[in-house]
Amino acid sequence: MLSDLSGEIAQVVARLAPSLVRVDARGGRPATGIIWADNLVLTADHVIEADDNILVTGAPTTVKASVVGRDRGTDLALLRTVGLRGAPAPRGRSAAVRTGHLVLALGGTIGEQRVTMGIVSGASGEFRSWRGGQRLLLIQTTAQLLPGFSGGPLVDTEGRVIGINSWNFGRGVSLALPVDIADRVAESLRTHGRIRTAYLGVGVQPVRLSDTLGLGQESGLLVVTVDPGGPAHKAGILQGDTLVTVDDDPLSGRVDALFAILRSLDADSNHTFGLVRAGEVKEVTVTLGEVPG
Repeated sequence: MLSDLSGEIAQVVARLAPSLVRVDARGGRPATGIIWADNLVLTADHVIEADDNILVTGAPTTVKASVVGRDRGTDLALLRTVGLRGAPAPRGRSAAVRTGHLVLALGGTIGEQRVTMGIVSGASGEFRSWRGGQRLLLIQTTAQLLPGFSGGPLVDTEGRVIGINSWNFGRGVSLALPVDIADRVAESLRTHGRIRTAYLGVGVQPVRLSDTLGLGQESGLLVVTVDPGGPAHKAGILQGDTLVTVDDDPLSGRVDALFAILRSLDADSNHTFGLVRAGEVKEVTVTLGEVPG
């Protein structure tokens, strides 16, 4: 049985090898990158010390790369290459990851490949990297991150990428950015060259809800300010309204909860906000804006 497991792990590593590259962008300290799409490589932002003179090595070629976009909050950078060989890495869903799942952390490329094994030991809780940026829920594992593993994949037993490893998230603790977040960031960088953070345009504070409303939740968010000309103002949200749902999902009475939801939504997208106004529950459709850069 152990020999079967050993063989299966070796097969997973071999299948992923064509999708991994070496990234040289910080003076002799290589990192790992993942072929995300044709001639596009996703890696860790902190390993890119300069936007020029970046080299990406995949089997069997080394090519130059340019920066499409960077996001230091999630520690991701998207690189564009020309003539890079290899196949995009298969991706899973980090939402399906459970504590106790067996995982592999990979680094390097063909001929230089290294791998460690562990289990998902839990979620990190809300985490803000030392470089700043948004709070993130990260995947914590017992798979050791070796030097050069930053930017490389955390994969499940099917060989699908479920997270992006980075030393940046914690010294001595193996943490990975969930692939569901990485996918959204990579697409925003590819399309816009930056992260477009959704903007609602309200100031809120927690407030208890009356049981007579029959909403089945104890609290919501009281709107105390509305930015003139902002998305909420244009949609008709008023000072004194209480936000209770977003797209029919209950909105807990925590300010961070609203901002966490907004981080997961796209600028210019339409969403239905449930609110209480003068004791009545109403729905308002809002076209979200973009936080000014």
